[in-house]
Amino acid sequence: MKASHMIQWDDLKYFLAMAEQGSLSAAARKLNVSQPTLSRRLTALEESVGAELFSRTRTGLEMTALGEQMRDHARHMQDDVHAIERLVTGHDSSLQGSVIISCTEAIGSMWLVGELMGFRKKYPGITVDVKVDNAVSDLLRREADIALRMFRPVQNDLICKRTVTMSYGYYAHKDYLAKHGTPKTISEIKNFDFILPHDEILSYTSSEHRKSIAFPKGAAFRSNSLTALATAVTAGYGIGAYSCLLGDSDPNLVRLFDDYVVFSSDLWLVSHQELRRSARIRAMYDYLGDLLQSQAAAFAGTN
Repeated sequence: MKASHMIQWDDLKYFLAMAEQGSLSAAARKLNVSQPTLSRRLTALEESVGAELFSRTRTGLEMTALGEQMRDHARHMQDDVHAIERLVTGHDSSLQGSVIISCTEAIGSMWLVGELMGFRKKYPGITVDVKVDNAVSDLLRREADIALRMFRPVQNDLICKRTVTMSYGYYAHKDYLAKHGTPKTISEIKNFDFILPHDEILSYTSSEHRKSIAFPKGAAFRSNSLTALATAVTAGYGIGAYSCLLGDSDPNLVRLFDDYVVFSSDLWLVSHQELRRSARIRAMYDYLGDLLQSQAAAFAGTN
């Protein structure tokens, strides 16, 4: 295989995704491109280099020695590109453009969208871009400008502040309770239809409250989607943990066992320190901070 032309940064970006994801299909999903497109990009890059960068195996892609060396250099290049992007964004003093906010679906789809109209009216030149994703967006790589996270980040280049505690209580639709009765104690839950989240959702909650959850052996409904779990409660599948922020404001839902908290998690507002110098990102960061604090009691379920 003979090298044909200069390597393009875009080709390296695709190569790095393949190297990190380990397969064409996973890299294609991450980059939001088709698998055939990615395969063509890889072929073109290998022709440019004049050597194979991956061995195709049944289980995915296995890097060659040259591929491993290129991966390390490509990572450094990617870090430099993102640093330049953050630097340019950080010197933006205009209130025009877009701000990308990364958050889980429980926050994004069910609460944040409705709450950002006030920001739009105040800053009509800024596009609000809500990235609903249960995976963690990488702020250092500019996958988002601001993140709302259920845990405290550890990277040194990020700035973060703890805002509110998000609590979940046990709720059920009033029609379900009218038909099946109302449990008086938590131990009675086993006699009712139950809505149960998958284990990965519980990993975001504090261990102190996780230990106290009295899960029954069976379940009427299960999901790894917080939106689906919430919809199951409002649809009347049975009893389930539901955000106090949303549950207490729904007249069709009944909160059980007084103020019992099933689990809770602190909500952190996060951005990159360079991005905070951008006027539009700083405006959104401050707006979100004030918004969350104004609704702290609703998030905690102590209204």
